Amino acid sequence: MINNLELHFIGLFSKYGTDTNLGKENWIELKEQYQAKGRYYHNLDHITAMLMELESVKEMLINIDLLWFAIYYHDVIYLPHSSCNEEDSANFARERLVNTNLNNKQIDQIADLILSTKKHELHQESDFNYLIDADLSILGKPWEIYLQYIKNIRKEYAMFSDTIYNSGRSKFLKHLLAEEQVFKTAWFQKKYEEQARANLARELALF
Repeated sequence: MINNLELHFIGLFSKYGTDTNLGKENWIELKEQYQAKGRYYHNLDHITAMLMELESVKEMLINIDLLWFAIYYHDVIYLPHSSCNEEDSANFARERLVNTNLNNKQIDQIADLILSTKKHELHQESDFNYLIDADLSILGKPWEIYLQYIKNIRKEYAMFSDTIYNSGRSKFLKHLLAEEQVFKTAWFQKKYEEQARANLARELALF
């Protein structure tokens, strides 16, 4: 059970570093990013939620530490008007993780995990699919929670007019509903698929 985000993050860094201050320094930097103005959904609450989702399936995961790193850094750069947030977040992570004892292959894996959250496409490696499903798990929450999520997303995109936002959001919803399965793993399909489809259809009907 992950009860303290800061201690978990610092402990993760401590496993792969010789500098005891490295984890603390990176935590301060990470926290500032996720607590930046305008972060109504893509904040530390989202990170906590994803960690909890994967904590519940950790016996099914292959490289859990790499997944933890990917979760912490996957939205570290988040600008609603940008089309390369995931790429920028992956590069941000690389620049920090080269100072640890993680090898190049592990750092590449973390970067690839982060990049997979851009399109949420089915992957041949199961860890990627669990990460993607954790990222989208909000879609399968009860309607009241989902409704707050879509309100927070709209606030993050406040710089866009309703016409532009609604068009983009509708396209996103239709894309998800057209998928054979919203979630990639059997675990998340069983847990969230039915409610997610109901939520997506209900939101789409609002436009």
